[in-house]
Amino acid sequence: MNFDELQAVWKAYDRKLQTTQELNERILRSMIAERSGNRFSKVRRNYILGIAWMALWLAFSALVMIGNPFDYRYAIQYVPIVIFGTGLIILMTELLRSLLTFQKIAITHYNVGEALTRIIAVYERPKRFFKYTIVVFLFSQVVLFPLSFLPRNIDTMGLGPAMAERLIPISITALLIFLAYKLGAFKERHVDKFREDLNELQTLRAMSDELINEN
Repeated sequence: MNFDELQAVWKAYDRKLQTTQELNERILRSMIAERSGNRFSKVRRNYILGIAWMALWLAFSALVMIGNPFDYRYAIQYVPIVIFGTGLIILMTELLRSLLTFQKIAITHYNVGEALTRIIAVYERPKRFFKYTIVVFLFSQVVLFPLSFLPRNIDTMGLGPAMAERLIPISITALLIFLAYKLGAFKERHVDKFREDLNELQTLRAMSDELINEN
């Protein structure tokens, strides 16, 4: 085999190697896109269910304000319900805002990197006010709502026993929320998975570029 033939064989092998690399990259990109797309569909579905669930509780709050099923006698007793309803409106607004942004994003084989970057950006958007709302929301339900029944209990039990009786559900609920927080119940795990997909895609691109440069 002379030099020209050897050079032709080498060029053919090089083209075949590049084709194989491109094919492998497309397969891996398609796998990442499909995996991320399935997870993204689940996220959007969860957001819709969350908004619907909050809307039901908001309707319940309105019925409590109108019908007074707990036999409240003082306006101050309605404060936990008002905070609860206001918190629901704020949370629903934030979820709806994120959902509308998600609805504009579609994950495909060609834009998976850009789509993942946009999804992660929604999760990383500054939400300090949102976090404060959740804290106030939980405080109103864990502490203020049980205390709203205090006037009626004072009439039947006296101040000391009534306070002690109200501290029991408050302590139990606070403990359960604390344990749930420590176990990661409030942690958003989907965003970590999206970051892993993006890192995997970026690693794949880096490896592909390195192989191209070597050739």
